[in-house]
Amino acid sequence: MALAHIIILLATGVVVGFAGGLLGLGGAFIMTPVQYLIFTAMGVPTDIAIKLAFGTSLLVVLPLAASGTWRHSIKGAVWWKPALVMGGTGLVCAFGGATLATHLPGTALKIAFGAIVLLSAIRMLTANLRLPLNPGTTPGCGRAGQYR
Repeated sequence: MALAHIIILLATGVVVGFAGGLLGLGGAFIMTPVQYLIFTAMGVPTDIAIKLAFGTSLLVVLPLAASGTWRHSIKGAVWWKPALVMGGTGLVCAFGGATLATHLPGTALKIAFGAIVLLSAIRMLTANLRLPLNPGTTPGCGRAGQYR
């Protein structure tokens, strides 16, 4: 791995870590394309590069998510019951998704990844904002401790 690749990965880690902590994102939508470009620049075949990028970004997201969750939890901004329900379900389904990904061609994975990122962005930009009538009952907005 060339020094330029390492510098790009370090810069990506800085951006992803900061954005993850600030906005609560996993960062895979940033890391995966960067890693894919670096892996292909290193001569890794595209079909393998996309699978390596997915697997590598998943491993990187784990400590990012744990660190961000810890800091938000200290401030009372984690609603544990839904987090544990979604996290447990996601854990089980991630195993199935990862197993399926190993059998799919890289092109299909790139298309699926791009479509999900694009649809998520469109949804976030076009969703109606529904603000709570009483912001003090929203997790992280004053009385968050009641949701623990």
